[in-house]
Amino acid sequence: MTTETAFLNILNGNRFFRNFKRDKKLISSVMIICLSWALVYLLLFYKPGYESKATVWIRNLATEEFVASLDTQSQLQPLTTAGNPILTQIEILKSEQLKNAIVNYKEKQGEKISPAAVEFEVKNKINTDMLGLSYKDKTPQKAQDTLKEALKEYENINLSINRKIKTSRREYIDVKLKEIDDKLHKVRTDIKEYKTKNLAIDIEEKSSKLVEQEIYMSSKLEDTIAEIKNTNASIKELVKQLSLGPKEAINAVALGSGNQNLVKLRENLNEAVQQYEFDSAKLADTNPKMIAQKNKINTINSQIKKQIELSIGKYAQSQKINIFDPVRESLVRDLADDQAKFMGLKASENAIKLSIKKINNEQAKMPEQKFNLDNLEQEEFTLSEAYNQLKQKQIEAKIKEAEAVSNIIVVDAPDLPKHPSFPTAFQTIILGIILGFGAGLGVSGLKTLIEDVCDDIETIEKITGTSIVGTIPWVENFESPEQVRSIHGLAYDNIASNLMIKCYKNNKKVLTFTSSSLKKTQPTIAYQIATRLKNSGHSVIIVDSDLRIPTTIKTTHSENKAIVNLSDLIVSLEKKLHEVQEGQEQNFSRHQEFIINREIMNAIITDDKGINHIGNKDVVFEPYEFFTTSAFEYIITYLRKKFDWVLIDTGVAHITPEFLIISKLSDGVVLLLDKIITYNIITTITKSLKNAHIPLIGTIVRESDSKLSTEYKKYLRLQQNNSSTKFKG
Repeated sequence: MTTETAFLNILNGNRFFRNFKRDKKLISSVMIICLSWALVYLLLFYKPGYESKATVWIRNLATEEFVASLDTQSQLQPLTTAGNPILTQIEILKSEQLKNAIVNYKEKQGEKISPAAVEFEVKNKINTDMLGLSYKDKTPQKAQDTLKEALKEYENINLSINRKIKTSRREYIDVKLKEIDDKLHKVRTDIKEYKTKNLAIDIEEKSSKLVEQEIYMSSKLEDTIAEIKNTNASIKELVKQLSLGPKEAINAVALGSGNQNLVKLRENLNEAVQQYEFDSAKLADTNPKMIAQKNKINTINSQIKKQIELSIGKYAQSQKINIFDPVRESLVRDLADDQAKFMGLKASENAIKLSIKKINNEQAKMPEQKFNLDNLEQEEFTLSEAYNQLKQKQIEAKIKEAEAVSNIIVVDAPDLPKHPSFPTAFQTIILGIILGFGAGLGVSGLKTLIEDVCDDIETIEKITGTSIVGTIPWVENFESPEQVRSIHGLAYDNIASNLMIKCYKNNKKVLTFTSSSLKKTQPTIAYQIATRLKNSGHSVIIVDSDLRIPTTIKTTHSENKAIVNLSDLIVSLEKKLHEVQEGQEQNFSRHQEFIINREIMNAIITDDKGINHIGNKDVVFEPYEFFTTSAFEYIITYLRKKFDWVLIDTGVAHITPEFLIISKLSDGVVLLLDKIITYNIITTITKSLKNAHIPLIGTIVRESDSKLSTEYKKYLRLQQNNSSTKFKG
């Protein structure tokens, strides 16, 4: 078998494809309807359209750096790795902004359209930065002019986007530059205030001077302490010579007369000496202030001497100690001088120690001052560098803002269409035919799905798992009754032959006949098969077990012959069999068996054609309980022994609940499928038989549009011709 033949077999086995062939008229009708609509559209609504085309190149805006390394990426740069700048441009071409611009342009031309009617076709050529644009309009000139206007607006949009990007970048740099400038000004102000507050321009220089001052003041303190020791020794020697203490000697010389000027002068001298010692830690001896301090000290000392002289000469007689000789006066004056000097030196010592303490405090603060100042200076350096860099970027951004250009280059200007665009009138007709054919196939397929009719013999055999024992053609009504009977007669003869062959081979004689149709048609078929079996010399009986719709006896017009209903017979036999079981007898006696068998035989009637029947004249609405009895099983067993063929007529297979119970007592089931049998029903029946382990002997199919009926007709016509020729001869 070739591949082509196998493919054709597969197509023929598909029910949709078979229905396509059968629904030729339906498909043709749908095609004619669609074609008619296409013609109406061409006559009433069709207006040819003209399509103008253009090509643009999307370039990347990259310029050279003038001052600093500034980011120069344009709006074409994708936001993420999954971005596509070309698709971004396509979306711009489909934007409402561009559509509204075209609407405004059309309004100026005196034509009113809606933004929804403005549609550009944009295509990207693979692996390029080229975009193909096209626009369709009523006339070639309008299409070209509109596309030119669209390209102009498109360039303006891109230019605006580029300018906005560069302007926003420049504005951002301006803001950041202003922020850095403010911070830099603040840091520099903080540095100035810090240096002023800490009296230092250079921390290292100040630290060095503090060390020098500490060394100088330490040396001066040592000298002062040594001088204090010498002065103190001199005072002790003078006190020993005068036998007077320093205070008594001074009082004798200056205070004995109650001179308050000396007290005041001594206080001034102490203050002057302390101020001198304090200033000497910071100022040089050549400083005018230091010179003035020395002169002040000398002046005070001179005034003290004068006051002592005045005190001794004027008030000597009123004192306890009187000094009249020049030697003692000189010694007293020396003692007073040493005492004053001693007091001055002590004050100088305290001042020097205080200065040294201050110097030590300043030195302790130096690391923290240096750290704070370093931080401020480092921050100032960083901000200064950032300011210079950003200033360069600001210059670069201003240059780029001034040179903003569009990244769109028109490669092919919009052309002037010479011919109408798709679809033309001829193409519309072709589309109508194609769409009509597709719609016809769709309607046919939908019809197949809705009907769900299984009219394929091969599919039926595949689902049931057994072969077809015969086909009854569905003959058209315009055939003559004689011809219909002849065709059906040939079909029944074939069915009976096939059944006898199958049953002889498998030793089966009790057959259950059922149908997939709700209409009662199978009794006729079972009866037709029974007549063929009878004509072949076999004894046949038909058991009508469909007590809901008893039709067998009515079909053979044997109502008057029927004495006992099957339902009554089952009740009677069940009672007798129950009595036997209560008697606990192991087997029937010959007499009991004879009585039961005779009762069964009395219920059997024989029609005019010699076919035996057993069934009901009356309807039983709930017959299920009759077939679950041992009496019905006994009847079937007895009939199996008595007759060559037992044909049991049952109700609809997938509806009546007693079907499976009755079929269990037979050798197999013969299923009659109606011409409109569905896949669902036949699958359900087959599944229930398989689950109950009931063999399916075969199926009889009512086939519509059967080729077999045509062959039957040819055969009968040939037979008639031969008969007439022989008669004439």
